[in-house]
Amino acid sequence: MVLDEQQKSDSLRYYIDQFINHLQKVVHRSQHTLDAYGNDLREFEAYLKERYKVDSPNLSLWTRPAIIGYLSHLVHLGYTPGSVGRKISSLRSFAKTLILWGIVETNPTIKIPTPKLEKRLPKYLSVQEVANLLSLPDTTAPDGLRDYLILELFYAAGLRVSEMISLRFKDVSYTQKSIRVMGKRNKERIVPLGDRVILHIKEYSERREMMSGEKTEYDDFIFVKNNKEPFKRQQLARIVSSYIKRIADSEKAHPHALRHSFATHLLDEGADIMSVKELLGHASLSTTQVYTHISVEHLKKTYKKAHPRAGS
Repeated sequence: MVLDEQQKSDSLRYYIDQFINHLQKVVHRSQHTLDAYGNDLREFEAYLKERYKVDSPNLSLWTRPAIIGYLSHLVHLGYTPGSVGRKISSLRSFAKTLILWGIVETNPTIKIPTPKLEKRLPKYLSVQEVANLLSLPDTTAPDGLRDYLILELFYAAGLRVSEMISLRFKDVSYTQKSIRVMGKRNKERIVPLGDRVILHIKEYSERREMMSGEKTEYDDFIFVKNNKEPFKRQQLARIVSSYIKRIADSEKAHPHALRHSFATHLLDEGADIMSVKELLGHASLSTTQVYTHISVEHLKKTYKKAHPRAGS
């Protein structure tokens, strides 16, 4: 996307909007990514309005001192290093695009350090906690069977929320016992499923078919609300969280805890890390390696409990 001379403006908001449009139509980023970039950049614009007492910040305020002041402001407000780091990343991407379009000549984000992240191991459920979780939904009720399958698929396939809400029945192969998943940046992967999960998808599909009334454009979506529309990310996350809170600590009460459990339990049982990487849809092995740390901690605890000389 290249702007012609007649399109160019001096308004920072104009270029933020053009940047988000570029990410959507040219780079084809997900709606979740678009929302994140848009929120980050508009928060920066709001800071400039307040800091410099202007109604519409222009490119003259797109400076290194203004950006550093903004980041200091975030730290003062108590933002975590991870949140500050994400906002720096958004500003950097925006800066590179402005240079690419020939709007500015220098990048004010160069050499601005990213805060060091505190190394935290992902929270995951134990095998027993997963069993307890799957015993909660009332599968005799339509919503209960749906909720059960949501929980089961998160754990059985290690899916992200964004992947789960976009699943369609046509993605399921009953003969190959697998499901096709569209991951980040439209990267497709095939995830194998166990016999029991396949059986439950069939049962759920048949029950949906029996209860369906008038056809809608969303009929092929696996998970829909009572109004037959697909779930939003937050809506699906709330369902999962509400169940997890009944069997585990609230810090584990999010869908990603089931994805973490999927990876951790596979490695605990001897799965190859490269295979786990592919199943999770990770672009980099370093992202998957965090789960090896979890497994090492698990082994240490097991050793301390079981070995007769572990405490000596």
